[in-house]
Amino acid sequence: MLRRCDWLGAVVLSPVALGCAAIVDFPDAPELVTQAELSPEPARGCLPDPARPATASAETARVRVQACDALRGCSTPLPGLTARLCGKLDVDCVSPFQTGISAPDGMFEFDVPTTGTGFAGYLAVSSATEPCNSALFGEASPLLCSLVPLCNPEAPDEACLVPLYAPAMLFFNPPITSDVTQPFVLSLLSSAVMPGIVRAAGSDYDPTTGNLLVVARGCDGTPAAGIRYDLGEEQSQLLYMDSGVLSRARDATDDTGMGAFTGVRPGFASVAAYDGAGERVGAIGVQVAPGTITYATLLAAR
Repeated sequence: MLRRCDWLGAVVLSPVALGCAAIVDFPDAPELVTQAELSPEPARGCLPDPARPATASAETARVRVQACDALRGCSTPLPGLTARLCGKLDVDCVSPFQTGISAPDGMFEFDVPTTGTGFAGYLAVSSATEPCNSALFGEASPLLCSLVPLCNPEAPDEACLVPLYAPAMLFFNPPITSDVTQPFVLSLLSSAVMPGIVRAAGSDYDPTTGNLLVVARGCDGTPAAGIRYDLGEEQSQLLYMDSGVLSRARDATDDTGMGAFTGVRPGFASVAAYDGAGERVGAIGVQVAPGTITYATLLAAR
């Protein structure tokens, strides 16, 4: 269950507080969409012949992504979400494959190009916006307004608009080569809880930095336990899933395979994975953007 912790005098529906080790509670069976490697490093042993990757059987494939509230699960529909389909190296998605992809009740459904070895790009997800002092943000409103310095809360205008949910980038790995029958599940975090979550990780919330969630999976697709992540960046904070919450209490993944970095510098980021013996078992390269959560799956072969 979620815990209510005081942070800067405000009670927020999230496990955030100075001194709280837990960061955020996810559903009992957390799932993240698979992601694309910007610096490809196939997990050894996962491909019969790494020199001959699988090829797509059609020019396009149908993909579905179910967006959910990370704190409330998928039982509450998330209206007002839109997305763009982007190439994996297209920083800021300046040349999208598709724009204006809608998500009735939070379900995205779209086609991706699969010519060659499949689609390894990402889905850039945005939510509706509200003035920072909107009642929808509750007691987090003063803090959110402080993060948009050009805003005058007494006379709110476009400078005061804040997204209801933190923007997300979903990278596909392994690449999509055929229709996806089971929807990927994406857990979004509301803007109201994001600053407190980062604060609980032990650093001040900086909207100019990004966040990265990684799930390690073995060759059979199941989450990999006992994996240590390394981003090679001192300023970021690393957390692992522990008994249903992201926490600093662990130093490796549990049976969910999940870890998270907060306060990551924007740009390209490469996460390496190591097993208990210190052997490198995989890596994933993705993009990180300010105020955004990047979701990635890392193939780990041991």
